[in-house]
Amino acid sequence: MKKTNLTGIICSAILFVSCQSPEYFKDAVAAWSFSNLDDQTEINSPLASHGEIHYITLDSQEAKASVTRGGDGKAIRLKNSSLNAGQGIGEKLNLTGKNISILARIKAEEITNGSLPILNKDGNDQNIAYSLSLNTIDNETYIEVKIGSDEIGGAHLLKYKLTKEEYTEWHDILFRFNGKISELYIDGILRDDEVTVGEIRDWNRQPLLIGTNPSGAQFNGLIDHIVLWNRYLTNEEIQKYSGATSLKDGRPDYYQETYRPQFHFSAKKNWLNDPNGLVYYNGIYHLFFQYMPPHRPGAYKDWGHATSTDLVHWTQIPNHITPHKVWSGCWSGSAIVDENNVAGFQEGDEKTIVAFITNGGDPGRGLGPLCTQCIAYSTDGGYTFNYYDQNPVINNIHNANRDPKVVWDEDSQKWIMSLYMDEPNKFGLFSSPNLKEWKYLSTVLLEGVSECPGFCPLPVDGDKKNKKWLFFGANGNYRIGSFDGTNFIPETNVLQGDYGMNFYAAQTWSNSPDGKCYHIAWMPTKRLPGMPFEQQMNFPTEVTLRTTTNGIQMYRMPVSGISSLYEKRESWNNRTIKKGDNPFQEMNGELYDINLEIAMQQASSLDIGIRGAVIHYDAAKKSIKCGSPSIDEQTLSQNWWSPKRINITSSNNMGEAPLSPENGKIKLRILVDRTTIEIFGNDGQIVITSCFLPEKDNKSYSLTSNGEILLVNAEVHSLKSAWAN
Repeated sequence: MKKTNLTGIICSAILFVSCQSPEYFKDAVAAWSFSNLDDQTEINSPLASHGEIHYITLDSQEAKASVTRGGDGKAIRLKNSSLNAGQGIGEKLNLTGKNISILARIKAEEITNGSLPILNKDGNDQNIAYSLSLNTIDNETYIEVKIGSDEIGGAHLLKYKLTKEEYTEWHDILFRFNGKISELYIDGILRDDEVTVGEIRDWNRQPLLIGTNPSGAQFNGLIDHIVLWNRYLTNEEIQKYSGATSLKDGRPDYYQETYRPQFHFSAKKNWLNDPNGLVYYNGIYHLFFQYMPPHRPGAYKDWGHATSTDLVHWTQIPNHITPHKVWSGCWSGSAIVDENNVAGFQEGDEKTIVAFITNGGDPGRGLGPLCTQCIAYSTDGGYTFNYYDQNPVINNIHNANRDPKVVWDEDSQKWIMSLYMDEPNKFGLFSSPNLKEWKYLSTVLLEGVSECPGFCPLPVDGDKKNKKWLFFGANGNYRIGSFDGTNFIPETNVLQGDYGMNFYAAQTWSNSPDGKCYHIAWMPTKRLPGMPFEQQMNFPTEVTLRTTTNGIQMYRMPVSGISSLYEKRESWNNRTIKKGDNPFQEMNGELYDINLEIAMQQASSLDIGIRGAVIHYDAAKKSIKCGSPSIDEQTLSQNWWSPKRINITSSNNMGEAPLSPENGKIKLRILVDRTTIEIFGNDGQIVITSCFLPEKDNKSYSLTSNGEILLVNAEVHSLKSAWAN
């Protein structure tokens, strides 16, 4: 048997373990490698221990992995114990500024429900500085990092869901923040990121705790090392500290999820509501929207941001408009292009885009003043914004007055703002020559309507010489009339703009090409099971005014860009459909654009079945309704319904509207997405916008009637996903 030089092997191992380079963490604020409780930087006092502490010499492979990442081959085992670093010498553990990084190499040995804190300078969401933990909810375990920024109320959360196999493996957790965005790397893989503006809270006076938090929760497992920097680590450093050969992007494959809308806009993750700041400039449609990451108070939303060239294919970008440190959160508002630089913000060749925002605070909680109208401006085509240093441009007038919509009036040569006054049915009109100084003009009353006004001039029947003004509110209800530069003079009653159950806070794009009026709304609904996103928009529509036998009315139809999604086409012309026939029986997809022109002939009713939902037309009642047994009407706020609904059943819980034949025929345009149905009757004279939740395996469709009907013209296009392009 060959003799082995055990002494040489042992010495080599000892040499390897002890050869950690002092260059690894040389400029850190603090670094603990846990061969003892000392700070490697020799800046801070030793950690104070609570409970029994166990120092562990890692086995050869684990020790090698530790050393290559900057550790010393040793770790500390925490079980029913913890460490306290205090504030650090000169309070250096209060990380400061816009550039920080945090590294922890850990291995959990026991996973239990609730939070397992690794390190934190914690508190509630309003005063937290930073924290890192494992958090188990409903048997799913996440690595979570939270950071508090002085620019917003609340905290920013980044997280990664561990697989079962990853629960008790070693993980290199690295978080970095640069005042604009924060990123979470796990084992050299980017797992999450979030727009995060401002400076980290450096006034948190909680001690830095390791292995516990103020509530007493405890981490059970091994910690190899923890390092804090007051700088933003480079990609090369992240790769080195993670022991990775290269960095990878492992963020979720958004837009492929089971219930993700495939041609309706939704944010990649988190809460979305009102569309804001809709503006077209230099070939790009900008869609801002109310964006709410978790751990924010309701007053502190961002304006999330997405762009498109066709209103169909959207790209969410990390250029948000974020809450102001003084004026508070970004509530709803609008944006315009300042073509003539009347505000004086323009710096180069790019025209200035000016956003009008209700900055809404919560004075009772010390979160800024209540609802002032402020402006932010962009000099780079709408990608980055600066707040005007003389904000607000309109002080608070009454309660939570909000939602400024600004439009140019060619006749008076002034900018006009409509503003919800937070009184029943009441909106104010204001004018300005320069977008900064605003004068009150008059009041507009819309019975049964509140919030999110829209006010714009439109030609009637396409006649640019015959212009009327459209005024609408959040639920889509509207009046049409004239505007003399001071007063809006209604010429119609309040008319219903949408008959569905999921339509709210509609807005129109300013500066649209060819003077067209494009329109989009939020579809408020319940959270879909297991989805990273919450809420969506309806499909954008073009708004026109048309003369009818009942006077001038608003019409809405899907924007023409939807044709870019067309795949297969089926069509029927002058085809008789008898009782019992079903021309849709071969359809089995999820996404459709269905266009029908139908003469009822011998039938008194027809039904269109869509994955369990049914659209029913009653020729005698001249009405159309849509319902689904999967809808729970109690999940939606009745304040959003238009009008207030009674006698809701499974046959009309997605909406109901009057629909009279024109020249003996009805026209129906139906858009079907994974969880939405939108119905446009008679070229958009009525619209029903609603969500539903079909059974996953139900892909059945039908077109049936109780008598003979004639498909005068019918086209069905299956659609591809807008996110696949």
